[in-house]
This record gives sequence, structure tokens and C-alpha cells, in this order.
Amino acid sequence: MRKELKYIAFIFSIGILNLFLLYFVKYNSNDLSISLFSLEKTGNLFNLIVTFGLGIGCILLAVKSKFISESNLKFLSILSVLYIFPLIIMLIVNLTDIEFIDSYFLGYPIKKIIPVILFVSNQTGLIYVLFLTMFISLNNSLMVYLYSIVSVISLILFLVIFSFINTYLIDEHQYLSDDEKFDYGIVLGAAVWSRNVPSPIFRGRIEKGADLYLNKIIKKIQLTGGNAPGELSEARTAYNYLISSYNVSQKNIIIEEVTSTTNEQIKYVKKRVQNLYPNEKFIFVSDDFHLRRVEEMADFYDLNAKVVSSEYKLNFEKSLYYRLRESIGLILFWFFAI
Repeated sequence: MRKELKYIAFIFSIGILNLFLLYFVKYNSNDLSISLFSLEKTGNLFNLIVTFGLGIGCILLAVKSKFISESNLKFLSILSVLYIFPLIIMLIVNLTDIEFIDSYFLGYPIKKIIPVILFVSNQTGLIYVLFLTMFISLNNSLMVYLYSIVSVISLILFLVIFSFINTYLIDEHQYLSDDEKFDYGIVLGAAVWSRNVPSPIFRGRIEKGADLYLNKIIKKIQLTGGNAPGELSEARTAYNYLISSYNVSQKNIIIEEVTSTTNEQIKYVKKRVQNLYPNEKFIFVSDDFHLRRVEEMADFYDLNAKVVSSEYKLNFEKSLYYRLRESIGLILFWFFAI
């Protein structure tokens, strides 16, 4: 085998290894058996498409290998090692249960920020190598490096637009029949304001949960959400609001005060509720801009669940802001299950 083809085989092998490592880390980090893996999950399919694109780029490189400089192939090989390195760190973290620093940066927990940085570095590097393989096979000039950067940025913008549109592509009412009943209504946590008052968004979710309970659509209310330093937990705040404002039996309210993200809350339902009561039906209560990501997560965790929106309505500016933020969250979940 010619030296050029060995480089190309190495680049493609790293891409294949990266794909399987990513799948493993996604499921392992969420305490899921890899036996639940399915290409019907949106994120898993996206991961495969990216690797498939790299495969096409490598084929183009192989066809034009006689005309491609060894220095370009060496550079691609080095980049391949560099982009898989953050994923290997995440693999080690998962297998050894290493804990990141439990502190905050700009209001966000560092233990959440570091995995995002590692995962995004991995996938951005992979996509950059993907475009480089294609452009180098077509043009050996230095401009291919700039073209690849522009292409990566363009793809990211496309994904944001695609995921933003997806936040509108759900109407929970089409999934719910008038006489449908559920065992649990899961009220997802949201911001708590000063003096332990639920924010308007959170209050809307709590009130929707109470409405479902009082109309006998759900049997129990599961409240989720931990707390930031110095605050009452989201779940406890919701509990206090329910008890003081609605005729809800305390024995039918369950609280969970550890989780801090939507993914953790849905993982909790998977591990602590569905695994104990596999035949129970769930409905997640959140906001319309949030439902698409919740639905994707419930599907990923293979939950027997549906979603419903609160009645709280945002103005145009706030709706745009929250949907843009959800777009980023949806992309992160699709690609990395975080």
C-alpha cells in the first residue's frame, strides 16, 4: 500500500473509532445500556451522517492521492488525533467516575461547562477534518483551510436554523385524546426568583400540573429540580406553591431536589420511576418552546411519555430568546446526549 493511502486509511479509521466511542460515551454517561441504541434516534443518525461524510472525503482523497502532498495528509492525520483526544478524556471520565469542580462560572456549573467544551471540540474538529478531506481532494492550495473554516461555520449556522425551526414542529394536543390518563405528571423545574418565588415560566408549569391533577388526567405530580446556592430547590418551591394554592393531596406529590438540567430530570424519571414502575404512563409538563427537546430526550431514554405545554405565554422577544437558547440545547442533545 502506498504511503498516501496509509495516511488516508488512518484518517478514516480514527473517524470510525470516534463514532463508536461517541455512541458508547453518550449511552454510558446517561446510565443506559448500549442495547437501547437505535439509528432511529435523531442524534445517533446525525453522528453517523457526519462520519459518512468523512468517509466520502477519504474516498475522494484516495482517488486523487497521487496529486496530494504528503504534508497535507500528515496534517490531516495530526488533526484526527487531536479531535478524538477530548472524546477520550470524556471516556476516561465516564469510566472512572471523575468529578469536575463543583463551582460556577458566569452562573453556570463548571461540571456542566467542561463536558460541553470537550464534546464540541471533538465534533467541530471532526467536521473540520471532513471538509478538509473534500477540499484538499479538489484543490491543493492553502485556501482549502479557509474554505473549511467557512464551511464549518456555515454548517453550524444551518444546524441552529434547523433546530430553531424544530422548536415549532410540535403540537402536543395532536397526541392527547380527551379521555387519556397518566400515572405521573412530571413538572420540569425552572427558575426560582428571590424570596423563593417561582418565576412566571415555572409558575405556569406548576399550575398546569395542578390543572391536570384536579381534572384527574394524572394521578400523581412529580416535581423536579435542585437549587442554586442560597435558594430553595425548584422542586421544594413548586411543592410549597402547590400546597398553598391548590387542593392537591400531599401524598400524591413527589419531589426530587438533586437534578439541575432537563436531561438530568428526564434521566431521573427513567432510573427512579420507570425502572421501578415499567408500566406507568408519564406526561411531561413544560413550555411550548421546550417541548421539542423534552420529546427528543424522552424518546432517547425510551420512556412511555408524552408532553404538554403550560398555558403561560411569552411575548415575541422572550419567545425568540428562549427558542434560540433551546436550539443550542437541542443540538447539544442530538450530538452528545447532554
